[in-house]
Amino acid sequence: MEINFTLDDIENAAKEFVQYTHVFKVFAFSGELGAGKTTFINAVCKQFGVKETVTSPTYAIIQEYYFEKKSIIYHIDMYRITNIDEAIDAGVEDCLLSGSVCMVEWPEKAILLFPPGTVFVSLQSLSTYMRKLIVQLP
Repeated sequence: MEINFTLDDIENAAKEFVQYTHVFKVFAFSGELGAGKTTFINAVCKQFGVKETVTSPTYAIIQEYYFEKKSIIYHIDMYRITNIDEAIDAGVEDCLLSGSVCMVEWPEKAILLFPPGTVFVSLQSLSTYMRKLIVQLP
């Protein structure tokens, strides 16, 4: 699946993404720095009903967001992770295996931790305003 979108229609792109991938739990988002991974994850979280502000967990590595009162979305940013042991020590593996929704930026930093059934997502910048989302289902 491919979706081209601008910031003006990111909510529609996120809605289409959620409808297409709703049965999956783990999402691995790749893309260049500044491609809009966090911005798109923010839009997806809104589709799930997250009310709080979604920010990049670059320094915290893992953020938790709640929807439907007690369901959790883990937003993980592995940009600062240098090896798989650091990812494990930070709790990334526990999140990925928790059964909760996990949205991970920079998955290539610890790709071996991702369980079967992971949806791999690539976000590309086509221009200043246009993005391309490529979704690979397992």
